[in-house]
Amino acid sequence: MPVVGLSLDELFGRLGRELPADELEHELHRFGCSVEGWAEVVRWRCPGCGAVLEAAEQEGRPVLCDVCGLDLRALPEEPEIVGRERVLRMELLAVRPDLFDAAGLARALRGFLGWESGPPAYRIGDGPYRIAVDPALAGPDVVRPRIAAATVHGLTFDDRSLRSLMKLQEGIHWALGRDRKLASIGVYDLAHVEGRELAYRATLLDEPRFVPLGFDPGAPDTALTPREILERHPKGRAFARLLAGCRRAPLLVDERGGVLSMPPIINSEATRVTVETRDVLIDVTGLADRHVDKALNIVVSSLLEVCPDAEARRVTVAYADGDRLTPDFSPQRVVLDAPAAARLVGVDWSPDRLAALLGRMRHGAVVRGEQVLVDVPAWRADVLHPRDLVEDAAIAHGYDRIAPAELARATYGQRHPREELLARARRALVGQGLLEVMTLVLSSEAATFGKAGLPDEDVHVRIENPISVDQTIVRVSVLPGLLETLAINLNRPYPQRICEVGLVGRVEPGAETGAVEQARAGLALAGDGLGYADVRAACDAVLRDLGVDPATVEFRPVELPLFLAGRGAEVRHGEQRLGVLGEVSPEVLERYRVIHPVAVAEFDLEAIDRAAAAPDQPSIS
Repeated sequence: MPVVGLSLDELFGRLGRELPADELEHELHRFGCSVEGWAEVVRWRCPGCGAVLEAAEQEGRPVLCDVCGLDLRALPEEPEIVGRERVLRMELLAVRPDLFDAAGLARALRGFLGWESGPPAYRIGDGPYRIAVDPALAGPDVVRPRIAAATVHGLTFDDRSLRSLMKLQEGIHWALGRDRKLASIGVYDLAHVEGRELAYRATLLDEPRFVPLGFDPGAPDTALTPREILERHPKGRAFARLLAGCRRAPLLVDERGGVLSMPPIINSEATRVTVETRDVLIDVTGLADRHVDKALNIVVSSLLEVCPDAEARRVTVAYADGDRLTPDFSPQRVVLDAPAAARLVGVDWSPDRLAALLGRMRHGAVVRGEQVLVDVPAWRADVLHPRDLVEDAAIAHGYDRIAPAELARATYGQRHPREELLARARRALVGQGLLEVMTLVLSSEAATFGKAGLPDEDVHVRIENPISVDQTIVRVSVLPGLLETLAINLNRPYPQRICEVGLVGRVEPGAETGAVEQARAGLALAGDGLGYADVRAACDAVLRDLGVDPATVEFRPVELPLFLAGRGAEVRHGEQRLGVLGEVSPEVLERYRVIHPVAVAEFDLEAIDRAAAAPDQPSIS
């Protein structure tokens, strides 16, 4: 899961009081948030587009601007430092995008800590803006048919709150929007929007031209067509897949035809939100109203939390089959059976107690006999079933306060033979001075077969309802995770020597579940002068430590897109394939922006176990 840094000063300001660090961390863990620790962050201003970037002090300055894509390593001078701050590093919980910024988290904590109860009331009225939706956006030339919008007036921004808004947008894009596929957010300075009759339309890829966000409007050749944006702009290249095969592009334009944005790719530089902005237009485009509406509600409610005196106004969205007013902050009504909820958790809750607990989770709750009528706030995107509310009540009650039940019988466990094998491999790798890392078991086709260049043998296990586009398959190799780790540590000292031991998955039709797990060990060596000879020496040592004599194995040349031509090999013991090793090709390294040579190896630990148990070889498990 991504990790975000939340400003402690901003969080305490929204809470209305300060908490000791250990108490805050304890309460966040009780609330269900995974705290990664604390860090001092430095904020830099990008000299290309003026955006504020941040990174932990020990990580050094960012490598790339995440707005305009400028390579900061190529600058002759350090970018301007605009501030330093202590932040809380917290892992984003994909099902709760309303907690992705300090304002949303503080709103939830004020209830969880018992300081407030029920949903806050926000100022939302009707507004004069109208968006006419082109029916052509429903296909076949482009499919981006739904839009919701709002205006918010009376805002006050500074660099920190602007950065917080940007991070909230990107967090929602990742979690709720499935990397912008289901929902993409645009925020515009309303002072630069002409007229009140806007249009969301499908346009040809070669017209019109506009300056995308992050490009200098005064520089030559910065006004681009949609096709050129997909080819030249960093965001265009990153998200071009969302418009792959489309003969038209979605555009949001104002009354005079000025382009506000090209969803779901990029906004116009002309409507950039700055610290001078006081009124904004927010739009969310996507494939279905549920994701679009929830994303809009989260952003609008966050802005109203940040600026309590601000007011949101609804926008009329005109479709061919009728009008919609957005945002819709009507709560979702759910009826809970109080005794059934108490039995499910194993506690003694009265209906009044259940209603009070749900109030602490910022729901509206009214008791009607044995039932509790719950009004779920419009910014909650995770309540799909009454049991989701039972979970909320259990969190407010405190899992640590649920009385433990004794086991009916005692059992005694021992380590599984495969776990012992993994432990042996881990000791062998760490014993060579490699630093162990742990990456996610879930990956994606793009990261595995596209970015890392591994062959697609169509045996990967696909996730039916992935939580994000980064987690669509069970990984088939540990090497992409190792390369990603190198990519996010570009500013750390070299050489870097890392390893990982873990499980991968693959489809196996004859297996009970249709898939199997396999134990793998991988290593990556990065640094000038490192190559095939170094990774081969490491492989020999690993094989020897795991009970296989290197003299009994054969290293055969293998050609894979991952490896430099002529610098890759597979390790075989008789007819068994034990693993692969080689030098990573420059094309793959360029995709990860790694500038030092890298050599990698990966072993099938169960195949090594079988080889070690062969005649004249001791068993390791």
